[in-house]
Amino acid sequence: MNVNLSELAPWVAVAVSIGSLVYAILNGRTKKIDEEIAAINRGNKESYDSVAIRFAGVKAEVDQVKDRLTRVEADMAHLPDKDVTHRLEMALASMQTEMRGLNEKVKPIAAMADRIQEAMLEKVMS
Repeated sequence: MNVNLSELAPWVAVAVSIGSLVYAILNGRTKKIDEEIAAINRGNKESYDSVAIRFAGVKAEVDQVKDRLTRVEADMAHLPDKDVTHRLEMALASMQTEMRGLNEKVKPIAAMADRIQEAMLEKVMS
């Protein structure tokens, strides 16, 4: 097997040309893809930063709401429940009934006091 270099030279040149072409295509696409990936990463970082800022704001608002809820719960703990309120209503109704009875009993005493006062005024005036 005798290989003539002059016959192989054109084929080697074609192979090198094809290899260079493939390398250029792949390398060019890789750079383009790398640029696109870098652009996407920049966009993702901006989105992440924006979401992080919004999340921090929401977290602060949630903390404020928790504090307000804690204060409201503490205030509600001191208020009477429905049973105590009902007992207070019943006691007030009973007191109103007793006051009406006392009012009727006090009317004659008030009338006597008025008569005594008038008699004293007449005595002083005469």
